[in-house]
Amino acid sequence: MGNEFVKNIKYYINCFLDVIYSGKEKCIICEEISEANRVLCLDCIRNMKLCNKKTVINKGAYKFWCYSSLYYSGITKELILNLKYKGQFLAGKELLRYLINTIELYDIKFDIVTYVPSSKNKLKERGYNQSKYLAKLVAEKTEKKLLNTLKKSKRTQDQIGLGKYERWENLKESFIYVGNGKLKKQKVLLVDDVLTTGATTFYCAKELKKNGAEDVIILTVAKSNF
Repeated sequence: MGNEFVKNIKYYINCFLDVIYSGKEKCIICEEISEANRVLCLDCIRNMKLCNKKTVINKGAYKFWCYSSLYYSGITKELILNLKYKGQFLAGKELLRYLINTIELYDIKFDIVTYVPSSKNKLKERGYNQSKYLAKLVAEKTEKKLLNTLKKSKRTQDQIGLGKYERWENLKESFIYVGNGKLKKQKVLLVDDVLTTGATTFYCAKELKKNGAEDVIILTVAKSNF
């Protein structure tokens, strides 16, 4: 009797809440009611750990600054993985907020936007490049031109499971420039999803610099504690 009464009360409460919140957007992670003009609820937003730090990536004669908006954990990690593997583009639009915040926080100046390319196999498998999608959003928001500048020139082993040294060796000379000389004296913003060891973005930035870029600034959604 008591259990049945509790069940009925819960049922009526849920019906009441459905009426109150009907038509309101739900959080794309937990399905609670999302914040106004957001796709996440307040709890999920609070779970995202801000990074907003810059990291220097240097090797040999080349040195680049990388800015990361968030730490790669919790809700941030889930959003990135949902964008990367499930085609949840709303996640990308939410992450854009943090990328723009980092650009404004550090007053990052750039002329054009580009991105880390996917391999042919990954592009065929997913149908899109999540880094290109993020770069496109950044370019639109900042009213800058998006350029396709790089492509993966050889097949490499998946970086997952590799150590730091192996990651750097695995990607060495695996990107080539295909931008037809449009980088001369340009400050380039190179966009990627996650900074781990920095090998991927370094080799991409190096190729851009070798082909005329005045400077290459790296911007990632998140930084991994690799």
